[in-house]
Amino acid sequence: MGVYRFLLTPRWLLLHGVAMAAVAGCLLLGWWQADVYQDSHGRHELRDREPVAVAELASPGAELGDGADRQVVATGTYLAGQQQIVPGRVHDGTLGSFVVTPLETDDGMVVPVLRGWVDDPEDAGAAVPAGEVTVTGYLLPPETSDHATVRTGQQLDDGRMAYIAPDQLAQRAGVSEATALHGYLLLRDESPAPAAAPVALDVDTVAPIRDVSPWQNLSYWAQWWVFALAAVVFWVSIVRNGVRTRRRADTPSTTSRGDDVSAPAPSHAPS
Repeated sequence: MGVYRFLLTPRWLLLHGVAMAAVAGCLLLGWWQADVYQDSHGRHELRDREPVAVAELASPGAELGDGADRQVVATGTYLAGQQQIVPGRVHDGTLGSFVVTPLETDDGMVVPVLRGWVDDPEDAGAAVPAGEVTVTGYLLPPETSDHATVRTGQQLDDGRMAYIAPDQLAQRAGVSEATALHGYLLLRDESPAPAAAPVALDVDTVAPIRDVSPWQNLSYWAQWWVFALAAVVFWVSIVRNGVRTRRRADTPSTTSRGDDVSAPAPSHAPS
């Protein structure tokens, strides 16, 4: 084992540590990409499920939890006086506003409905349909202040709010957080269809799951694990090369240290 003692010197211990850290890092990054793939793939599957009644997945004031990303159906009446415009939202490269209208269902739940986008809040499409309507769309969690496009401290006019969240609806529209859905519904379909409506928004634009294909995450996972294997091969190669170098240095010379038999014998002069 003497030939391997050099592997325990400080320089080699540092090399072992760097190699182990590289392998562990690559494995962790690979697992992370695999988790991202599973999460994004699972969320896409949720969005593809058939719509169910909103009351089956959500209750007033409670977190959406597993209900997020699911399609739901809700029937009720829009609260026209509590509609809110969310300014500073871009659609197809044009600056405009989101239109959010609370819908009160038959059981008393208030569902904020993102009905779409308008370039001008005075557009006829922003008008609130009267009477009972049935809406179908995606349940999405509340926005945060990071989504707001208005300046910090900016005073908004009545009927405007900075982002879609229960606290904003409570402050700006007087919607009680105790009766409101903790999130909002992105409208996909409405019956009866109104004569004029905001521009419909795609769920992958409003709440993108990932900016890359889920299969790309899977390929990244494989690449990181290949990098981990390459780090192991590189480390083994360096260790083997070090062992061979020490063995050659420790091997004694095979050159004979005896008399040179080719040298001529000394001559003796006659007495």
